[in-house]
Amino acid sequence: MYRKSLRKFLLSFLRISRANIQVASLPHALLGICLGISSFSFLFTLPVLIYIFLCFALITFACNINCLYDLEVDKKYKKYLANAVEFLGRDKIKIILVLESFLIFFLIFILSEMSYRITASIAVLGYILSIVYSAPPFRMKARGFLSPFPCIIGLYTLPLLGGWFLFNTTLPPYFLVFVISYALMNEGITLVNTCEDYSEDLKEGIKTWAHVFGLKNALRFAFVFTLAGMGCIISLFFKVLVEGNTFTLILISLASFTIFQTARDIHKVSKARDLEKSAKKYAPNMPKWFMSTRYPLLITALSLLF
Repeated sequence: MYRKSLRKFLLSFLRISRANIQVASLPHALLGICLGISSFSFLFTLPVLIYIFLCFALITFACNINCLYDLEVDKKYKKYLANAVEFLGRDKIKIILVLESFLIFFLIFILSEMSYRITASIAVLGYILSIVYSAPPFRMKARGFLSPFPCIIGLYTLPLLGGWFLFNTTLPPYFLVFVISYALMNEGITLVNTCEDYSEDLKEGIKTWAHVFGLKNALRFAFVFTLAGMGCIISLFFKVLVEGNTFTLILISLASFTIFQTARDIHKVSKARDLEKSAKKYAPNMPKWFMSTRYPLLITALSLLF
């Protein structure tokens, strides 16, 4: 009985932590680092290991707090998330959030004491944005035009910047192009999930881009934003030209293909007659889309170190 309860507890925790999507989160932590270092050996230093752990702690915290305050929405459609929240209980999840917060700020403190204060400050901002996005009284995810920005900045932009500033003090143009393109690409994929929840969000008074711009336009943005990920390819291409790594060009071609293919899939979503039904049909592909776009970019960035 104890083992069965423990198993269900762990399974519920993994669900509210969105483990199926987090398997594609390693590039968030590593891309900025890989593009900012000159030797593969730097990846095995203590600051990098701490930063990777910190990134996953922050993402887990963000997922947990989002599921906690999305309970009523998830009851209407994503019942597997609602069931996980109800099994764990609101009070236990709040205790988990407190423990995660202690861990996050302990890791931030260590980085700060090791003189990585820019990265530490970026992590604090990411923590604040995760609360602002989901929790009342802010609950930015429900505030119309502003709804996606905490996610774009906190989840898709800051982790890359934090990794970069572990080893650098300036931001070259090619890296800025990469970060902006990467953030847009990820938000493009996320917008399909936003459109998937159109009716459920509407009933709970949550206003997203799908409500501000309409499903058709929101899905058009999803396609354009995802395709904007090609900016990552352009920035990597220029870096290859400077460093002369010919093998990386093959990997760049692979990465560009996967981004284009994902954008093409999302374009299909916007062409259906019933857009919400189409979004619900294709949204389960999110983990696959994240994996197929992020990891080729990470492998390409890693290849620059050899």
